[in-house]
Amino acid sequence: MTAIAPNTDDVRLEAARLAAALIRFEDVAAHPTAGYTPPGSPRVGTDAYIFAPSGRQVPRNEVERFLTLTLLHELSGDRRRGAEKAFSNLGAGLEEIRTQLSLSDSSRILVEFDEESHVFSFAAVREWSQQFVVQVGLSLGALKGEKRADARLLLRHSDGRPFPGRSDMIRAVRE
Repeated sequence: MTAIAPNTDDVRLEAARLAAALIRFEDVAAHPTAGYTPPGSPRVGTDAYIFAPSGRQVPRNEVERFLTLTLLHELSGDRRRGAEKAFSNLGAGLEEIRTQLSLSDSSRILVEFDEESHVFSFAAVREWSQQFVVQVGLSLGALKGEKRADARLLLRHSDGRPFPGRSDMIRAVRE
């Protein structure tokens, strides 16, 4: 379980952990290369990721640290405007749901899929929505009967396939 973060640096690291978890959830965020991979080199989309705007290969075990270094303020031009619009829309949606669910910055948000289960502060979820780009269908939803968390992040795979865990958006709609 991820501890609730007491300061800005901790919140940013917690947000990077959330981004890394969402990348593992939606592996289509990693784009396998169609080109030749020399023996012994990491395979992009399996062993490593490439994130815009850097283009640098990042080994899976270094994703969280890399994400803490790739921030919105490093973008420029159309990329920055596009990212700002996406972040603004996501942030507005999260704030609206936050109000509906009466969540505070310290509220705990469950993210559960496949064999993974994490709890993040709402402050970290907000920081993630303002600083990191992971294209995944999501929403926040109420969570009853769970002592570890106050709400859950609801997720949807881009191909619509179901998955185990309480973050499955499609299953939650049917509950």
